[in-house]
Amino acid sequence: MRTVRIACVGDVMCGDQFTRIGWGAGSSIDRYGPAFLPDEIMAVFRAHDAVLCNVECVLSDVGRKERSLRSLQMRGRARTAKYLAQWGITAAHLANNHILEHGVEAARDTARNLEQAGIQVVGAGPEGSFDARVTATRMLVNQVPLSIVGACFHPGGYAFRPATFELVLETVRTEAREGQVVIVSAHWGDELIDRPNLWQQCAARDFIQAGARLVAGHHAHVFQGVYREKGSLVAYSLGDFIFDHEFGPTKWTAILSVSIGAEGVLEWTAIPVRTGSDYRPALAHGEDEATLRREIARRCDLVAEMPQEPELYEQAYCRELKSLDDAGRRQMWKTFLKDWRRHRPLFWPQALLRPVRRRLGIW
Repeated sequence: MRTVRIACVGDVMCGDQFTRIGWGAGSSIDRYGPAFLPDEIMAVFRAHDAVLCNVECVLSDVGRKERSLRSLQMRGRARTAKYLAQWGITAAHLANNHILEHGVEAARDTARNLEQAGIQVVGAGPEGSFDARVTATRMLVNQVPLSIVGACFHPGGYAFRPATFELVLETVRTEAREGQVVIVSAHWGDELIDRPNLWQQCAARDFIQAGARLVAGHHAHVFQGVYREKGSLVAYSLGDFIFDHEFGPTKWTAILSVSIGAEGVLEWTAIPVRTGSDYRPALAHGEDEATLRREIARRCDLVAEMPQEPELYEQAYCRELKSLDDAGRRQMWKTFLKDWRRHRPLFWPQALLRPVRRRLGIW
């Protein structure tokens, strides 16, 4: 039986957040160029037949305005698409809550740039058009017919949501019936918390029943547990692979390595990764690696079974989520104020007015 080795990573944000314009992840990529990603990470990618990520920003210069904080926020350069290909990324998911942040044309340009670099685009509608229709990206890898179905279940104003959950589920069924090995790339869930919500856990099992062999989730910015059911695997969140968050729980993640064939998932492992200086991901080693592997195992235990008391689970979940959200916001503004001297004075009033503009729907 032929098998394919797939590496999955989470959010890849190749721009700067508004709190770090000029020295965030995108600026670091600009400084290092292709050398931004360490050789040891690329070696892991090269050991796989396919590498899937979620591109959590536009990679386009369409509409870029150098004096506008809003225009620069979470915007990677068009040339970064070529870097992703050089690093070993072969498929990029675009159905997320930031892809439309700079308009549909910048999103379409992002899809074109990725395709021209040789990267398959997932979840961007027919031919990267960002028309709201669910599509499956088919790839023949090592003679294994893969179908990657990209979906976004986030309600954000800049989210591209190709289809409802029911339509995504039906697409999974159709692809599975046609003999494809189906992978669902899902942008879903809540941020910063170490486990999925109840809806995600039910949805994951629905995907498996529909025929999905692998569900690769993202959006939470932290690694969440991996659930295995017979020949199928669900990774609820793969965390931040490239991002310029400063909140402690987001500073580590893992590369999910999966061997999969027509009969389903044969084996899997999570390779711990730590965010290093200049927001560059690096493999964890020594005691740090051992610590992260223990934490990954703990989070896997959290999703091994459905909660026996759903109401109590949801109450505790919501309390913790609120606490983490408040802590994350405090850290964001603390970071901004700590580094105020590094910001261009032009951007100070723009940043301070951001909360007001967000409430008015103009950010």
